[in-house]
Amino acid sequence: MFANRLYAVVMALTMMLTAGSAQAQPPRQPVEGNPVRTPYSTDVQPEWLTQVMPAADSFSDKQGEPPVYEAFQATDNGGRELVGYVFLTADVPPEERGFSAPIPMLVGVNLNNELTGMKILSYVESYSSTLGDFLADPVFQGQFAGKSIADDFRLNSDIDGITGATVSTFAITRSIREAARRVAGAYNGFTPGSALERARHAKILEEMQQSSWDDLVEQGVIKQISMTLPAGEILTLTFIYMGHPALGEYLIGNTAYARAERDASARLGGNQMILMAVGGDGFQQFRQDRLQLQQGDLPMRRLTANLLVTAGNADAGLIAERAEFAGAIVLDDRYDLSQPINIFYQPLGSLEPYELQYEILGLGQRLASGEAILSEAEIERIIRQENSALHQFLNDPPWGVTPWNEVAMLLLIFALVLIAFFRKDARWRWAALTLVMVYLGFMKAGFLSVAHITGVMLQGPGFLLSNLPLLMIVVFTVVTTLIWGRLFCSSLCPFGAVQDFITRFSPRRWRVKVPQKWHDAGIYLKYGFLAVIIGAALFANNVGIFQYFEPFGTLFFLSGSILLFAILAAILAACVVVPRFYCRYACPLGAALGVVSFVSPRRIKRVPQCTVCTVCEHACPTGAIRREKIDFKECVRCDICERKLIDKAGSCRHDMSKIIVRHKELKAAP
Repeated sequence: MFANRLYAVVMALTMMLTAGSAQAQPPRQPVEGNPVRTPYSTDVQPEWLTQVMPAADSFSDKQGEPPVYEAFQATDNGGRELVGYVFLTADVPPEERGFSAPIPMLVGVNLNNELTGMKILSYVESYSSTLGDFLADPVFQGQFAGKSIADDFRLNSDIDGITGATVSTFAITRSIREAARRVAGAYNGFTPGSALERARHAKILEEMQQSSWDDLVEQGVIKQISMTLPAGEILTLTFIYMGHPALGEYLIGNTAYARAERDASARLGGNQMILMAVGGDGFQQFRQDRLQLQQGDLPMRRLTANLLVTAGNADAGLIAERAEFAGAIVLDDRYDLSQPINIFYQPLGSLEPYELQYEILGLGQRLASGEAILSEAEIERIIRQENSALHQFLNDPPWGVTPWNEVAMLLLIFALVLIAFFRKDARWRWAALTLVMVYLGFMKAGFLSVAHITGVMLQGPGFLLSNLPLLMIVVFTVVTTLIWGRLFCSSLCPFGAVQDFITRFSPRRWRVKVPQKWHDAGIYLKYGFLAVIIGAALFANNVGIFQYFEPFGTLFFLSGSILLFAILAAILAACVVVPRFYCRYACPLGAALGVVSFVSPRRIKRVPQCTVCTVCEHACPTGAIRREKIDFKECVRCDICERKLIDKAGSCRHDMSKIIVRHKELKAAP
């Protein structure tokens, strides 16, 4: 009877507590305007991307390997600049398992290898059934923003966890660190550790490799104990200090060490490890709970799950083929690593334990005591190298991560442009124009603008260093213009390519010859436009006026006001009837390059026949030729006259019958 009453009371209390918990449980639905709440969905929404990467205002589709959303920030000249990457941890395996399952998250990392934010998307941890959305802790989630991915990410060290949710918060912390490092390694060239740490790692490996297994056993660095089991089998336990990643790499390989280090961190037992390898034909009889440690006045401790972690099969590193599997004894701060540790193991069926006194010796002892591995001279040399201007520039260039695919494509375009220019071959030039129009124009919107000139005037040339592809185009343009003239206008300008394609495919009968006096006056309009834009930037701080004089921004971005689209349509229509209409009369950037070309030494040569021949004059798309004279500031180095008229010997290659006819026409003219 008493038992029944007691059972009824317990059940009633249980129902009351359960009902109270259910009433107190927050709804598992996202709260409007609260970015911390868990949405319980992995269907990524646009606003979530902004939450984890606040500096960005636009994002690409998910792409690449590992898959990421590229994050962009709008620039003053109407373009956009890459500022980082957002990724799903589920897309960057292996995933870290929480208490019940992996916890998918959205994470942002910038070009400086710093986290910009994180958002937990869903989880099924056991506490959620009673506590609701318990991981929606703004303090816990907020500490990741601004954190370098090179940090340790250790709970209760540089990361504060959530009380009662150690497993879940460890999984979150570890998953963010490992996934962010893999993403940054793929896209930012991230390498964990400082130069000193990498040099220290290499020095430890080098020193370890100087000793063989037998040498280490003879020196006492490796200690072994062999036991004869009741059935006559031999069980061998091997112990060696493994408290540094370089030792782990050398002894059991990176994969096994990473597994042991991960488990040691998860169990919060400490960060000092002694490798324990199990071998012999009796290895299957090993039981971890029959191993005990004792040191000094510390009580005997049996190896529990918090003190022994698994490293895996002993199939890599120095231990390979010398044992069947390996684990790591995790030592906490109570152990003095400078003193011997007594290790006891009592095999199954044995009345007395086997005893081994283990002492950390050699390189391990130096590492455990914190002794310097690198000499002062080595440290000074590494620091000096790291602090050198060239090294800092190469390792941390002002443009951030080098976009090698864009660099390679630009080098290909530059090569095509130069090959076409030197070979005077129309096929090469049309190949270059096609690639320039498609890639630089419509795909990347990577064109030069007069806004870059005003940017240099207002901010100095340093602002160009933030964008390597732009810097490459600027350098190529300036150098070629100083040497040969407006080569950019001929073959590297996407809008110039558009105009050439319009001329190529529009009917010749639609073309109109602009009266000479109108043309001679009209070419100076672009110089006036250039002066207006520069004046507005310098005196009125108006840097947006250039868009009304550069319609290619409207064309390649496919955005703008009705007025801008009207200007674009008018100029494209004018290019149908007048070849390179925009280059001739309206382009302010062409005007600036025309001024620079005044100092170009490598100009087009003329020959005596040019005084009577007008074939070049009629063929010039910008109207820069008057018989034997060339208005070089208006010449875009399109190669039409050089290709058709002059070989390397400097003689006219036109049909002499055409020249004679033209000569007679000139003599007959009043």
